[in-house]
Amino acid sequence: MLRCRRGSVAFATSVALVPLVGFMALGGEAGSWYVTKQRVQGAADAAAYAGGLRLACDSAPQPGVMCNNSQPYDYRGRQGAAQNAFCNSGDTSYPGSKCTTSLPSGISQSVQVASLTSWNGTAGNFVQATVSQQQPAYLAKLLGFSTINVAATAVASVAAGLAKPPCVLALKDPVTFQGSATVSSPNCGISSNSAAANGIGFVGNSGISVNAPSYTVGGCSQTGGSQCTGVQTYQQPIPDPLSAVNTALSALKTSDFANQIKNAAPQPYETCSCYNTNPTFSSTTSLNGTYYFSGNITINGNPTITGTATLIFFGSGTSLKFTGNPTIKLTAMAAPTGPSVLSASVKALMAKLLIYDGEAYSKQGVNISGTSNSYFNGTVYIPNAPVTYGGNSSGAPSSGCYQVIAYAVSFQGNTTLDNSGCVGSSGTGSAAEPNVQTVRLVQ
Repeated sequence: MLRCRRGSVAFATSVALVPLVGFMALGGEAGSWYVTKQRVQGAADAAAYAGGLRLACDSAPQPGVMCNNSQPYDYRGRQGAAQNAFCNSGDTSYPGSKCTTSLPSGISQSVQVASLTSWNGTAGNFVQATVSQQQPAYLAKLLGFSTINVAATAVASVAAGLAKPPCVLALKDPVTFQGSATVSSPNCGISSNSAAANGIGFVGNSGISVNAPSYTVGGCSQTGGSQCTGVQTYQQPIPDPLSAVNTALSALKTSDFANQIKNAAPQPYETCSCYNTNPTFSSTTSLNGTYYFSGNITINGNPTITGTATLIFFGSGTSLKFTGNPTIKLTAMAAPTGPSVLSASVKALMAKLLIYDGEAYSKQGVNISGTSNSYFNGTVYIPNAPVTYGGNSSGAPSSGCYQVIAYAVSFQGNTTLDNSGCVGSSGTGSAAEPNVQTVRLVQ
């Protein structure tokens, strides 16, 4: 019996299975740490990004209108973590929270969100989120661990946006150049939110001259030459800085006004609280004040129109056209007025607004053609229709800056836009500063 070897393998296997099963179980426990680590990292990423978006909101053209700044950045960060099921103890009541009010025994969570003025040796605006979960060790106790702390850190960078925000912004469709168009706008550029391959498009080769920093969400197309060389493609879209103005003005009704004037010289709102239907423009017209129009307006012939004014075109079918050989020299009102249905915040955003036309989309849109000489100082805002500059029209303010925000913008013929005198941010000094804040995870 002492020499019998039968069963020895089974005995050795039984002895070896004890540590083997233990190591397999320890591997399974370590695997659960890895899964928790992924969840913790996801929560940290969400927290840092949400906090970064909140910081970017502070630099938006309309904080509280274009973005929600009702809570501080650290609240938004903790809310982002809560929506991924990680919260500080007793701090679980966030919108969309997936945190439970009581965690299993031995488990605790921590969410810390902080703002940094530099990260990794680089100055700037950053939001750092650190999320951790402490949980009891089981088989890992054999290795001397009583608890396991699984933690992750994420950092979001908030960039300052475009160094030279655009003076010309196409909100939906492309910016197009053709003919012998000349645009000089070196201090405030041209931008298109169109994601098409021709987000900024050059049709033809000879005669087109563009000196302006240019950006587009889509691509740049050209039929010849090298006009696309200086265009930055596949950029972030720029939010409409006057969307609240469009909402309010497009909702205006004639019943919001006490009086109306038909087929007469236009009267400013400051004088009569009225709107004007198909007014008559004399050969020399001075416009001073805020004017509301509810009919189709065509300025043709050879009139000279000057003054400091804001022109609002509202209502179904209302449109504005420039033809013939008019000379128009207008500066926008610093503080336009209007009916009581317009809130104080909307009126504040209308500062330096020169022309608003809310007509519904049509291929015609606002057309400045003929040989008109337009010297605009302020913002032309046509959010629902394209603006076309054609013929020999020009747009060169004698002082100040000319900004165009429209559904689409087209430069044709021998049109000229000279914004070389613009200085500062976008150069307009208006409440409409088209820009975009870039928030991205850097860790």
